[in-house]
Amino acid sequence: MRKFIENIGRKFLFPVYYFGSITLLILNSFKKIFTEKKRENVLKHIDEIGVNSFPLVGTIALFTGMVLVMETAHTLKKFGAEIYAGGLVSISMIRELGPVIVALILAGRVGASIAAEIGMMKITEQIDALTVMGVDPVAYLVSPRVLAGIISLPGLFILSFFVAIIGGFFVGVFMVGISSGQFLYQSFRFISVKDFIVGLIKVITFAVLVINTSCYEGLRAHGGAEGVGKAATSAVVISFFFVIFSNLILTGIFYFI
Repeated sequence: MRKFIENIGRKFLFPVYYFGSITLLILNSFKKIFTEKKRENVLKHIDEIGVNSFPLVGTIALFTGMVLVMETAHTLKKFGAEIYAGGLVSISMIRELGPVIVALILAGRVGASIAAEIGMMKITEQIDALTVMGVDPVAYLVSPRVLAGIISLPGLFILSFFVAIIGGFFVGVFMVGISSGQFLYQSFRFISVKDFIVGLIKVITFAVLVINTSCYEGLRAHGGAEGVGKAATSAVVISFFFVIFSNLILTGIFYFI
């Protein structure tokens, strides 16, 4: 009975401990961004996070724009309102789908890599060696990646938005029969400055959460190669959860409160 109660208590306290640890790491990484003057690793991480992710982000955004027009135009055609398909694509991408797609790609492609890389350093005691030499692991490993994510993801988000409209344009004009001018007019007609700012806030928030979660999983890795694999898997799964949950909170704050 005592073990049963202890297990329940442990499972109840673990999420609180985990969320608290992630929060402390986020605060510490932000502090190091402003206090540390060395920036030699940032460009390398921008290339890894932003530049190398664009082909995948662009491809998925292109197909997403096409599918959205196919689905919405098919329904709107029944009411003679298929010209509004472009507007639905743009609003969906800039408010919700754009930031979420970019963040999920970041978690799946880069987050697992970060967790595995840092996890291997943890297993092989390279992080302990950094500490002995007086190098702060957070300043050296986490902060440059967080800064690179904050710089890279807004660019990916904006590019994914325009690529999705291009994909929707080809389907809407050449398959549905919407005039090109009408499609482009409707695509940008309903977008406000608030939508753009909310999209940027979301994608920056997702970048901070995903990268810090991935780094945290790498820093707590243990148990050899198996532990590194578990850290990479946990980084992706937990990052997905944080992205969806924080998206819910941010949408509620900006559009319902």
